[in-house]
Amino acid sequence: MRKTMKLMIIILVAIALLVALAIGAFARLASEKEKNYYTATQTSAALEKKYTAMGDERVTYKEYDAEDEIIKKYAVWYPEALATSGKKYPVVIFANGTGSRSQHLKNFLTHLSSWGFIAVGNDDENTRTGESLNKTIEFLIAENNNPDSIFYQKIDLDNIGIGGHSQGGVAVYNMATNQPHAHLIKTVYAVSATSSYHSNVMKDGWQYDVSKINVPTFITAGTGFFDAGNAFSKDDIPNETNKLAQGITPLWSLQENFDALPQSIDKVIARKKNVDHGDSHLQFSGYMTAWFRYYLMNDQEAGEAFFGASPELSNDPNYQDVQIHQGE
Repeated sequence: MRKTMKLMIIILVAIALLVALAIGAFARLASEKEKNYYTATQTSAALEKKYTAMGDERVTYKEYDAEDEIIKKYAVWYPEALATSGKKYPVVIFANGTGSRSQHLKNFLTHLSSWGFIAVGNDDENTRTGESLNKTIEFLIAENNNPDSIFYQKIDLDNIGIGGHSQGGVAVYNMATNQPHAHLIKTVYAVSATSSYHSNVMKDGWQYDVSKINVPTFITAGTGFFDAGNAFSKDDIPNETNKLAQGITPLWSLQENFDALPQSIDKVIARKKNVDHGDSHLQFSGYMTAWFRYYLMNDQEAGEAFFGASPELSNDPNYQDVQIHQGE
């Protein structure tokens, strides 16, 4: 009996060790996949492939105490060459989705910085009003004017772009229209931004008006069910009977925002096939990078993804529902 019990204990311990090893291996693989997400991103067109890959800049990182209990810290990824360079660098500030913090964007913003940007996040987990984006701009202005900062006179305040995922998409809309430093924003990018159906239900800072945006704007989402749902308009009320679901960013929402954006600005919408809400910001990383390169660095090749006689995005088989309008 004792020998049987001892054997059972040995077997159970062995199983526990195997499970622990398996979990550890899975966690390492998941971490490695996230770190190198751009190698697994589905691409087929030349420019998306180019800007999905890492850029040429070596990237380094600094963080700063925000002295704000909501923002907590400013996280800054920047090209290593900035320390000795005599030039200024354009900026992209990225707003978190609900419950996310800057650490969740580490690999994503490292990739963006490798293409020559100062890429900035913070730890605001409820970004919708755009206030934390505005305070991040204030932080950057202060660093640019601080002789003791590595960023002294290195930040190109004339070339600031903002991006955001999910609730962060709402944040960029509100930053570009309602916040004091809205006039400093040169271009806007929103991926899987919360639709007006949900924002009108939740209120409390969620509502936005994209018709007030006056800079080039790129809006994206996936076709996966969590993003897209199956509702046809904001008037479709989900319930158990009609089996309708209002996705976070349905096609009707992209169309609504595209139509509401002024005709005077460049504007683009697109959905990527077989992509859903959780990692949509990663799946659009290539075209997002091209967008910011075009507007903040005057990278004409990057602009060919969106404009010209045959824009790559319009012909990319991985995308659908693409609409492009160049400002009047």
